[in-house]
Amino acid sequence: MPTHEDRNRCHYVMAFIAETLRFRNVVPTGVAHKTLVNTKLDKYTIPENMSVMVYQGIICRNEKDWQNADEFTPERFIDSEGQYITTRPKAFIPFGVGRRVCAGEKLAIADLFLVLVRFLQSTQDYDIVLDSNDGIPLKLILISQTMPDV
Repeated sequence: MPTHEDRNRCHYVMAFIAETLRFRNVVPTGVAHKTLVNTKLDKYTIPENMSVMVYQGIICRNEKDWQNADEFTPERFIDSEGQYITTRPKAFIPFGVGRRVCAGEKLAIADLFLVLVRFLQSTQDYDIVLDSNDGIPLKLILISQTMPDV
């Protein structure tokens, strides 16, 4: 059975989870905020007490911040030595930003890791193929070749 300590050895699995959260954000609109005072943002004025939502989904898939943003590429979270990159790019915000970042982020990632590894262990006799979604081509991932033994 996988444990939380295994995350430090399963770099590709962690990169796969990060890329999944970037590519298909669970809550792309985040949580609503409210302005406390009249605020000027670029050429826009946002009045006091106005509800504001950040569309995190577009930031996580913005071509300006991500090379080949419409491609599912877990390797973008792997460094040249094959290690999972723990310092996240500023545009990686699937759990929000600032003081209102999701309090359950660490628990969610830990649970995603445990569930994914257990699922992969129970399906090791199969090839897992990602199909295209909404016309966006995805890479073929052969889990059996990339999964380290846990």
